[in-house]
Amino acid sequence: MTYKKPKVSVLMPAYNVEKYVAEAIESILNQTFTDFEFIIINDGSTDNTAKIIKEYAKKDKRIKFINHAKNRGIVSVRNELLDNVGGEYAAFQDSDDISLANRLQTQVNFLDKNLDVSVVSAALQTFPKNEVWSVIENPGILDFYIANPVPNAVAMFRIADINKYGLRYNKKYQTAEDYDFWQRVVRVLNIRILPDVLYLYRILDNSLYHGNVELAQCEREIRSEILDFLTHNLFYRAKLAPKYNVMLFGIIPLITVKRERVYLFGFIPLLKMRKMWWCLFDILPVCKIKTFGEI
Repeated sequence: MTYKKPKVSVLMPAYNVEKYVAEAIESILNQTFTDFEFIIINDGSTDNTAKIIKEYAKKDKRIKFINHAKNRGIVSVRNELLDNVGGEYAAFQDSDDISLANRLQTQVNFLDKNLDVSVVSAALQTFPKNEVWSVIENPGILDFYIANPVPNAVAMFRIADINKYGLRYNKKYQTAEDYDFWQRVVRVLNIRILPDVLYLYRILDNSLYHGNVELAQCEREIRSEILDFLTHNLFYRAKLAPKYNVMLFGIIPLITVKRERVYLFGFIPLLKMRKMWWCLFDILPVCKIKTFGEI
């Protein structure tokens, strides 16, 4: 029997989500688009998560269930999921969230029609508060200096493009792995964020993002890496400059082209953080600030 390659591989990491995982799985199984495989990794859950997933796998042959006896961490699991993709496109689905029924079809249609785009994400709506998070439809590296503009949970991408550049999640950033991943992706691939709400994102009281000191430190380190990239990658800076400014000697901005935000670091890193100081030209201390790494 000839194996038919699925169009999409849906990737779900799961850990101790017995209350929510059934609803998340059903949101994928009930998609209007049906040509997919559904790879789910249970990462050493200590509740009934594995049992629930196994029951669904028995009922639907599109589900490929991988069970870890011990917890390996989200970065390891995300990379394992990427290594197991069999489809042309890959799409993440978090195990406590819900994809709207038209999500996969909308994203597949977009990638099929826009061959220059490698990644398409979308707007999401939180619940139970029902807040819609705004999106940057065409994010570039400079947008990542403030925060990660790519909703990781609803991203779909061409796996061949991701593999071409050897892009994987970094174990250094266990609590900000998506931020680091996408800021490296955007350096080499085109990303689009659809304004349509295609995903419901569950906000939990014990969310990782509530006052997490480790997360804040990881984000500061990632911003520092972005600055270093813009500082040392002359080709990328030359590529950015004509879009936003007319430059004197290729360095000093003279005229700002119409733009909502102007990023100094996109052109010349006059000010860079060195421990607790802002430095002029990365050499001369200018001023000392209280909060490390924040603008």
